[in-house]
Amino acid sequence: MLKKIKLKNSSILLIGIILILFGVCIGFVEYFEERRNKVFSDMNILLYENEIPNSIDSNEVIEEKQEEFNQETQEENNEQVPSNQTQYNYIGVLEIPKINLKRGFLDLNSKYNNVNYNITVIKGSTFPNEENNNLILAAHSGVCKVCFFDKLFNLSINDMAYLTYNNRKYSYKLVNTYEVKKDGTVPIYRDYEKNVLTLITCTRYSDTKQTVFIFELVN
Repeated sequence: MLKKIKLKNSSILLIGIILILFGVCIGFVEYFEERRNKVFSDMNILLYENEIPNSIDSNEVIEEKQEEFNQETQEENNEQVPSNQTQYNYIGVLEIPKINLKRGFLDLNSKYNNVNYNITVIKGSTFPNEENNNLILAAHSGVCKVCFFDKLFNLSINDMAYLTYNNRKYSYKLVNTYEVKKDGTVPIYRDYEKNVLTLITCTRYSDTKQTVFIFELVN
């Protein structure tokens, strides 16, 4: 009988040690996850500063290269940047309720139409009021004040996005996501007969890939 009690106590002690070790491991995982998020945030920001996508050709391939400002634009960039988004002259607003995203976007010609300030409209985009359009938006991912697309990785097929433009609200459904290499181009796979919203950001935990999100207009 005494032997059985000792065995039972030993089992309880062993289980207790295992639970303690498990809790310690969870703590380490959370710590390193937080550190990894910060590292990849910095890495993605550096990549976007040097490889900002800024055009799209007739084959729907976005050209990526460092933005070249002329002397006039460089002088404008020395001006004070608006301290909050209410000071920007937005032409539209992107909303994705699932990830609590609501942010305006600017005219293509605005000096603040840049991922270092805002969600950026890619040159060559067409707008929702045009037939079979494709509005292409890019933004940082990671952990920073301008990482507006940080939570896009949480989206699933059929999730909704909403775009307000010219006093009309457009509803889009996510139909496809895919990753591409950071090699200077971003292929856009879409249905040419539909109105499309395309979002592009750095792939989470990768310094060599970007993720593309394709939404189609439903209303």
